[in-house]
Amino acid sequence: VLVILTGEIANERLPLQLKLPLPDGADVPLGIGHSDTTTNLSPLPEVRESGKRWVDVRMVKQEFQIEFYYNPFSEGNQREGEYIFQLNHPLEEYHVAIQQPLGGENFRFSETGVDSISDDHGLSYMRKHMSQLLPAGTPKKFSFSYSNRTGRMTVDILQDILEKMPPQNLQTDTPQAGVVNRYRLPTYEPYAILGIVVVLIGVVFWQSEKKQKMSMTEEGKNFCPNCGAKIDGNTNFCSNCGNRLT
Repeated sequence: VLVILTGEIANERLPLQLKLPLPDGADVPLGIGHSDTTTNLSPLPEVRESGKRWVDVRMVKQEFQIEFYYNPFSEGNQREGEYIFQLNHPLEEYHVAIQQPLGGENFRFSETGVDSISDDHGLSYMRKHMSQLLPAGTPKKFSFSYSNRTGRMTVDILQDILEKMPPQNLQTDTPQAGVVNRYRLPTYEPYAILGIVVVLIGVVFWQSEKKQKMSMTEEGKNFCPNCGAKIDGNTNFCSNCGNRLT
């Protein structure tokens, strides 16, 4: 499974510290937006707390991306997995999409009221607009299941489809004389085609800090007006950021 978190940050909120947990067995997390010197995916800093790995990164660019692989599946044709999304900032709304593998059957997603979309490669996605407030530090679980009787990956099926396409549709914009250029899977889009399952989450940190604090205050006294974390009504300080509440 490949998880991708993409987002946009208002310039007035830069730099912005992002922290999210990694699933057990996750590969090295990569990202864009945390460096002024490169625009390529590069390893992200991690911390370990209570035996769990976390990405803890300072974003300095308005557009960012975080991605990592992990394998929640056991042996067999039936595949079941879950991803728990958690962030150190409150989200008033965000989007989540999950790719349905080409070799999968009876695909099920935990969310209801989803939109069905597809891309130019013939891949189908289930997409959901999440408009309910997700307080900072609050986990949100997404689960999915499907059967794969053939054991083939999406990338293998796509390659077969592309190989069978008529030659005239497989030429590039700048063909060399005497050479028929075959279309190959684009290496710059691994998130779209190379995973068994792809989970994409899109967020926007566009409100100013002042506006965000006001909106969180309006939600009620159960959330910290500084970071948005859920709080105990009997405490004078936020356990997440230490902000004085009274």
